[in-house]
Amino acid sequence: MKKLHFIYTPTTGVGLHGGYRGDNWFRGRVEIFKKYTLKSLLNQKNKDFIHWFSFRDEEQYSQIVDDLRKYLTSIKYPFVFTFDGLMYHDDKFTNFTFKTCLRNLLMMVWDCWRYKQLSNPFRILRYAFENKNKTLLSRLTWSLGDLKRFWKGEPWIYLTRIDSDDMFHRDAVELIQEVEPKEKRAITIQNGYVLNHTTGQLADWNPPTNPPFHTIIFPADSFFNVKLHKEYYGKYRSHESIPHVFECIQIPDKNYCYAIHGNNISTYWNTDKLFMVSASNKTNISTRWHLNKLRVWWLKRKNPQLKTIREVHPFIGKEYTGEEKNRILKTFGII
Repeated sequence: MKKLHFIYTPTTGVGLHGGYRGDNWFRGRVEIFKKYTLKSLLNQKNKDFIHWFSFRDEEQYSQIVDDLRKYLTSIKYPFVFTFDGLMYHDDKFTNFTFKTCLRNLLMMVWDCWRYKQLSNPFRILRYAFENKNKTLLSRLTWSLGDLKRFWKGEPWIYLTRIDSDDMFHRDAVELIQEVEPKEKRAITIQNGYVLNHTTGQLADWNPPTNPPFHTIIFPADSFFNVKLHKEYYGKYRSHESIPHVFECIQIPDKNYCYAIHGNNISTYWNTDKLFMVSASNKTNISTRWHLNKLRVWWLKRKNPQLKTIREVHPFIGKEYTGEEKNRILKTFGII
């Protein structure tokens, strides 16, 4: 059955800081996209898709975006840019209470200190109390109207999500499009690989919940109707809720590669953890101790038995090296 397939990358406008962590961060993400994500998509067996990038309104006149547009045009890559921010519910603003706003404010202040980035305090205050989900309907109106020019009457729209630093196996698009369309159906991939962009390490990635790689199948009438589009997501709050909202068809594992590169918002390859060491056991005190340095200092001062050790992320499985690693990376088009 005929379908129109969009691969969607929410590029800016996601999460805290108004969805933008500075020009250096943005340039770095674009370079990572070109080096990894784009190569994996150019390597697809089935290239019958349009890549949809969403940005904030502020990026309409960004030189970084303009350079990316010129580059994608020069290689004849099928893409569309929209400038209305994130096109689905932002889970950082799910519980919009004073407590949540205060937490968001403190997290942004911490980020500024941690990454040594100066930021306008009034802008941070505005971002902390800004409910982006409240304006989603109006923002969808403009973006979906722009996407409709690619529609040639196909009855079904496939919307595949991938971040600007992750990758798909060369078979992924083909496998996604082979799934029969049905209303309220989604396509998922459970386990995959993880690549450390900084060290070059490659390993299995085995998350216990649904990872951020999914395709939602829309009837075209629901996709391009702004109100129906928003309602179609139902109780969707993040990628983890996909199996609870949609009837999911799972394609084979190992068809995606997740990225870790040091600038992720919430994911690490390994991290320092603080343990109370005794003769018989060790008790975890803080799983992300570098976010609680004053607390760590105070606990260590009171009890010299406390030690820090380095632990690998619990989702990471078997690590690959040598020819086996190169063989896997070739299937993602990056070597």
